[in-house]
Amino acid sequence: MADLTIKERKKVDGRRRALELAFAKQKQHESNNNDPGDSDHRINSIIGKIETIKIGKRAGRKSARHGARNQHRHKQFAKWILESFPHILEECAYIDDNSATNDANSDNSMTITRPMHVLDVAGGKGELSARLSLCHSLRVVMVDPRRADIASVYKNTVVPKLPKKWKASFDKNLEDNPSFLEDELEKKFSQMVQCFSAPPAPAFHSVQTDTPTGECDESDSLQEAVQNASLIIGLHADGATEDIVDAAIRYNKPFVVVPCCVFPNLFRKRFI
Repeated sequence: MADLTIKERKKVDGRRRALELAFAKQKQHESNNNDPGDSDHRINSIIGKIETIKIGKRAGRKSARHGARNQHRHKQFAKWILESFPHILEECAYIDDNSATNDANSDNSMTITRPMHVLDVAGGKGELSARLSLCHSLRVVMVDPRRADIASVYKNTVVPKLPKKWKASFDKNLEDNPSFLEDELEKKFSQMVQCFSAPPAPAFHSVQTDTPTGECDESDSLQEAVQNASLIIGLHADGATEDIVDAAIRYNKPFVVVPCCVFPNLFRKRFI
């Protein structure tokens, strides 16, 4: 913040000097007909307005472009998702594995199905996944090529914004069990560290190809993640936005995307 203030001050000083030079010539022409004090007053008034506009607008802000108007976007988006897709509260709710096993045995069921989850594509740092998994106890699978530190994001970004009662509960759980956060994430969250691309339709996935084994395994894992998704989401998913839509259509999955960048270099034939 101090560096930014110094930078802005230097800009204002430069404008002041430029104005003083410009008005100096005008002042010479007006000195014979007008009161010099009027010109000085006008110059100081203009410079004062410039300082107020250039510095006052940025007071208390880190930059002129990135304000605080969207700092709660993950919270509001998570709330909207739960209201708009209430089925995930049942299908993706975390259930203790022991309880699930006991229920299956009691029903004499021999069919084992993988639990459904919310598929968060291009989740970035993982705040949305952290909120859905830790605040709302949902199973979440995030796909992003960069490894996210969800525990750090939840502790340092999400928890400070939570209601006092939730904060107190989190602090108590952490005091009783220092690895509480990591344990909860292990149960409810997983990340696929790779780029997202729409997997092939199920009918064509069994066709043999000459792709390397590693690529096949990655594609199989991604297809399984899409198949077991109860909802596919993408908040500012950038280049993966279209693949989210394609995957949702191919596998008949509900989805929601909030587009961000338009990537004109990648999609040159698209225009409005």
